[in-house]
This record gives sequence, C-alpha cells and structure tokens, in this order.
Amino acid sequence: MGRRKIEIQPITHERNRSVTFVKRKLGLMKKAYELGVLCSVDVAVIIFEDRPGQEPKLFQYCSTNMRNMIARHGEHDGERDTKGPSDFSGADKNEDAVGEDDDEVEDDDPPPPPPKKKAKPNKDDAHGIPRSGNQQQQHGHSEPADSQIIYCCEQQEQDDDPDIERQTLDSTNKEWG
Repeated sequence: MGRRKIEIQPITHERNRSVTFVKRKLGLMKKAYELGVLCSVDVAVIIFEDRPGQEPKLFQYCSTNMRNMIARHGEHDGERDTKGPSDFSGADKNEDAVGEDDDEVEDDDPPPPPPKKKAKPNKDDAHGIPRSGNQQQQHGHSEPADSQIIYCCEQQEQDDDPDIERQTLDSTNKEWG
C-alpha cells in the first residue's frame, strides 16, 4: 500500500501531535545522519520544542562539534541557499517546477502492479520422480538440477531396458545429444 500526501497543517489533537513529533524528529535526525555520511558533508539539526506549561526542550544532531558548526555558520561569507516555510508550503509553488523532488506518492498516480506470486515447487518433477536436495550425493556429480533429473530418468530406463539408447542434455547449450 502506497503512501498518500497529507495536508500539512498544525495537528490539533495533543496526543497525535506528540506522537507525530517524536516519529518525525527521529526520521529527520536519521536523514541528517544519512546525508552527512553519503555525501561527506557536515550537517546540523537544531529543534526547539516549546509546549505550553512545560520547560522548552532542545533537540540537536550534528555530524561534528555543534559549537564549531554554529561558529562556521556565523562566519560564513560564501554563497547561501536559505529556505523557509514558504518554500515548502506549496502556496506559490509552480506545479511544473524544475528540480522538484517529491518522494511522496500522489493520489492520482496509478498504484503499482501487485508483485507476481512465485509458484510453489512441486515435490515431484515433470516425470513423477520425487525431487530431493541430495541427488548430487546419490549420483556422485554436480550438474544443474535439470540435468540431474534427466540423469535420474536415464538410470531408471537403463535398469528397465539395457539396450535403450541414452540421451543426455548438454547443460551448456541445452541441446539433446
């Protein structure tokens, strides 16, 4: 089942908001860690939680020393790419924006096809001979499974009629010889 987009607005129910905060905070910290490791960059995340009637809490993640990272931020004179809530709210978002990277599945996208079910292997092969994992040990060779089945059939036919012509399947080019 795919995920659908949710409307981003404040959650009014306190318990739902608290659960969402904990889960998304953990997800954000994990994404920050992954970004730092995969792209070899320094990453810092600072979250202040101010709840009415409670002491403010500080949550932070930093791939290096947080104080050094904040100092670097203050001293940085180079190019800055600063984002704010309006960049993500969708209010003035162009639908055909270049570089849009949305991992969420949209409601109007068709669902992916269901995975194909694998057929359960039958205990008997096409010739009614029980399959076993120790055929290799029984016959003293290690060939692909289809060659083993044919070899097993040949042994049975040979026991019944010693004058029968033996046909084998060459496992390299899959031809009868």
